[in-house]
Amino acid sequence: MLSYFRLLHGIWMMPAVALGQGTAPNDTLRTLNLDQIIEAIQTLNPDIHASRLATQAMGTRSAQVSALPDPSVMFNVQPFPVYTARGTQRAQFKVEQKIPYPGKLRLMGEIADLGAAISGFVTETLEDDLILQAKLAYFELYRIQQHELLIHDFEDKLRDFEDIAATQYEVGRGMQQAILKAQLERNTLSKILFDLAWQRKAAAETLAKLVNRPVDSRPDAGISVTIPDLPLLDNGQLLALALRNRPESNLLNTSAEKADVSIELAKKQFMPDFGVNLTYFDIGSSDIPPNADGRNALALGVSVKVPLQRGRLHAQLEEARLLRKRVDAGIESLTSAFETTIADIISRVRENERQLDLYREALIPQAETTLGATLSAYTTGRTDFLNLLDSERVLYTIETGYEDTFARYLKSIAMLERVLGIGSMADLDDF
Repeated sequence: MLSYFRLLHGIWMMPAVALGQGTAPNDTLRTLNLDQIIEAIQTLNPDIHASRLATQAMGTRSAQVSALPDPSVMFNVQPFPVYTARGTQRAQFKVEQKIPYPGKLRLMGEIADLGAAISGFVTETLEDDLILQAKLAYFELYRIQQHELLIHDFEDKLRDFEDIAATQYEVGRGMQQAILKAQLERNTLSKILFDLAWQRKAAAETLAKLVNRPVDSRPDAGISVTIPDLPLLDNGQLLALALRNRPESNLLNTSAEKADVSIELAKKQFMPDFGVNLTYFDIGSSDIPPNADGRNALALGVSVKVPLQRGRLHAQLEEARLLRKRVDAGIESLTSAFETTIADIISRVRENERQLDLYREALIPQAETTLGATLSAYTTGRTDFLNLLDSERVLYTIETGYEDTFARYLKSIAMLERVLGIGSMADLDDF
């Protein structure tokens, strides 16, 4: 019988062991260690790679928008002669540089930098979401593994029971029905194993998609987990931690800063832009006194762009202010969502803990004691095989219930880590 203590040893064993002796393609992720899976997601996932490239591309915008506009060069030719005191004017060469109102280019650069930072937080959010998916799939594989161990142990006991029933039947102390019942129970377990194999395949495919590599998840993978103690922090402290660490929160805070800079830029649009220019007049030679003025003249000029379309500028400013209010509403909504989600997950975690304690301290020991007493009674002829089979089935059901509850606990912890914006619960020790 796979005892309760052996189950606990398998649950809390720290390192993940290597896979069995079977071969796998060279690019297959050969071990099912959660840290390795997370590292593979961060380095190999194509969606994260594409998002990082988009962020890098946005990081180049600041240098583009904060630079002065390119100067304009103009060349004019006189199709009809224009006579001056020094001769015929043949052409004009003009260079002009537009200069935005002081501060505009700086603000445009800041907006671009903040946009790149927002894109970076989008990438972090995507990465955290994918890591959560990986954790949920990994813990599902762990649940399947524990179920398979319990089934194999149950099958071994059923074979022993079947041998005992056959022996008693041969000596006339038992019924053939007991043998058939044992065989039927083993066939039922085989069907459950078949279903678990499909569930394992689905979870492994999820991991393979996330790491962009095949994942070898055969039953001998030896998946193991460890969960640190959950510190006694109130929901207010956890909310503060989430608002500080979550990329979604940082994204909205950066968006608010970007909106403020956009408002400042919209106000500066009411101010005029300038331009400076230099014009060179090409004058041909003529037979006039050399002291006459006007040969190859040079002119300097200044231009002013007058913002007369005030309605458009007011609308632009109002748009920036409304976007700022929208960010404020988003921050309020996100804070409320964090608060309710944290409370819900903490409630589920505590409920799972209570159920696990009930399994460990009462249900499993009682079921084991009952099975031992029933087995003793069966071997001495004081009870029938059906009672023995029922006691074994009750223990199996309780043990699988424990594993299901423990898997829910692990998944709830993973979701709590996601909502708090931390890599693992061990990070709470520094809070």
